[in-house]
Amino acid sequence: MFFDFFKNKGKLEPFEIKNSSAVLLLMAPGLYVYSVLIFYFNKKAIELPGLRETFAVVFFIAGIIPLVKKEWAKKYYGYVVFLVLFLFQHYLIYTTKVNDFSIDYLLGTFIVMFGAILILNNRGFIMVFSVFQLLHLTYWGFTSNINIVLESAILISTSTIFIFSTIILNGHVRYRKQLQEINLSLENRVKERTKDLEIRAKELSEKNEDLEEFAYVVSHDLKTPLGNLHALSEWMLESNVNYSGKNEHINMLRMMKDQVEQIDLLINGILDYSLKGNEMEVKQEIKVNNIVEQIIELNSVPNCIIEIKNKLPIIEYNETEIIQVFENLIENAIKHNDKEYICIEIGSKEEDKEYVFYVKDNGPGIEEKNHKKIFNLFQKLEETSSFQSIGLGLALVKKILKRRGGRIWLNNEEGQGTIFYFSVMKKQRA
Repeated sequence: MFFDFFKNKGKLEPFEIKNSSAVLLLMAPGLYVYSVLIFYFNKKAIELPGLRETFAVVFFIAGIIPLVKKEWAKKYYGYVVFLVLFLFQHYLIYTTKVNDFSIDYLLGTFIVMFGAILILNNRGFIMVFSVFQLLHLTYWGFTSNINIVLESAILISTSTIFIFSTIILNGHVRYRKQLQEINLSLENRVKERTKDLEIRAKELSEKNEDLEEFAYVVSHDLKTPLGNLHALSEWMLESNVNYSGKNEHINMLRMMKDQVEQIDLLINGILDYSLKGNEMEVKQEIKVNNIVEQIIELNSVPNCIIEIKNKLPIIEYNETEIIQVFENLIENAIKHNDKEYICIEIGSKEEDKEYVFYVKDNGPGIEEKNHKKIFNLFQKLEETSSFQSIGLGLALVKKILKRRGGRIWLNNEEGQGTIFYFSVMKKQRA
């Protein structure tokens, strides 16, 4: 029963451990200084040999325990504090009795008594501490040669300290208990919320995997018959080059071939978009200037000038992804340009947390009402060239950039060209 009563009573909150440790460390020199002052003003004072120094060392050792035994202190430091204060209080009571209950020792006893009750912060420890010190004082009060007035004053003072300390402590304990209940309630809610989020995340992950698998399977299953159809249409066109019949038949074959190519582009785009994000994270330092120069060379077309305005920075990124971003924007600027001479300008500027790149063209521009629309899947504006488009390029660019904390937007004046801006974070997301 006695052991069960004290079970787990030694646990203290981190702030309680810190406060108790500080008090005990202060009591080590404080005890010695107070004793020196008593002997200075009271030449007849009696001190038990060696105990003052012993308790000073005990206070110091008890005070540094949390610094060297952090995990142990969390579970058992309450016992250490109680035991040290309990023994010290009875040492003070006995020393006070030896000195005939002189006011200097009696005052020190009352100070420690009041302080200990506030430090302990545990009803079980406080009850044991208070009852034993009251019994000890009462015993020496009745067995010592002191007058009834002093004896009554000591007992009344002790009882008063105990009562007021208990009242103060009850409020603190009540508040602490409410705080613990609130914390426990919040922890339970957080756990429930976390569990719910984990379940949802798992469901979303499974659905995402299913969608990606579906896109992959459908794309590959469709590509085989489409490839056959494309080859057949080419063969039929080649076989009918010298056909003397109506041109209408030849045109229909060409239309069929073009539609097959368009569907093939669409399937490749869906596959690329759906699988984007599951690639291996391969980030490296990339010289953007070199990347863009290679893309310009590959996209060289007649009557098209692509100029790098300033030296582009070195960034940390996935090389394949940054190539896709620039390729799509440059190809987009070429495909949808209605001018005889195409001019494209590429540049960048450095900001606090990101680099901002731009791709500027002299094309027809884009109406403001379509500025958001063009970043959606399968959204196409009016075709102004012979290039085929499926409306996936800008959606893919937006997905790549957003995934890595970037963004894309545009400015333009209709009829005077478009400027696409996109940002790349200096410090990439993990």
